[in-house]
Amino acid sequence: MKILKTTSALAFAIILAVACTSNPKSDEAKVSEAEEVTEAQGMEINVSSDEAEMEFVGTKPTGRHYGNIALSDGSIKVKDGKITGGKFVFDLNQITITDLKDDQENHKKLVGHLQSDDFFDAKNHPKVTFELVSVKALKTTKSADSYDSYQDDMEQPAEDEKIMELPKYELEGATHEVTGNLTMRGKTLAITVPAKIEVADNGVKAFTNFSIDRTKWGLMYGDESKAVDKAKDKFIYNTVGIGFNIDAKAKNM
Repeated sequence: MKILKTTSALAFAIILAVACTSNPKSDEAKVSEAEEVTEAQGMEINVSSDEAEMEFVGTKPTGRHYGNIALSDGSIKVKDGKITGGKFVFDLNQITITDLKDDQENHKKLVGHLQSDDFFDAKNHPKVTFELVSVKALKTTKSADSYDSYQDDMEQPAEDEKIMELPKYELEGATHEVTGNLTMRGKTLAITVPAKIEVADNGVKAFTNFSIDRTKWGLMYGDESKAVDKAKDKFIYNTVGIGFNIDAKAKNM
């Protein structure tokens, strides 16, 4: 599964912090209790579904799947060349499993399973949302031009290939550290992740890759901590890769 590449991971509710911090070394999101979101000032840029996407990748001992969840609503606020706020809403009724795009029968089965109470419980919680809380500039000497993701080169392995958990990943060229509230299955937690952000006269580009423990949001199906025999395909690794990618054009900037 590809990690979400959506602009979403970069909506900001607090003005860019003046202090800089060193570049985070781990791809694992820092998770904490939900934080208060203050009203953001500035010009609002609406983000269309063509300008942002959320990607995911999950693994188990004998395989992996990756795909994306479509954006249904998104916006970013910009003031004085900085993102000051934003919110992104993703529709769980529009899930695509990229590696099964040519296998409609299994694609339908897996999407239905992800939408069921085993995972997202889309009937009662049809949306995933990300709302920006704060942003800090990072000290970095690396270029932010390239946009890597977990899904890059994430082909399905041969049947006899042993599948391990997601590899350690470090976002190259991160320019900021972003904190936002991520809501899934009715539960909201704050996550802090490194990101690449570029604000220009013609719009905003933003990208982040990170991993989370899905069980913290109540997605408990196949919980690896409950697996009795980890040598068999009876569980799913709790670590899931996520990516947000945004390339939003300002209509009146």
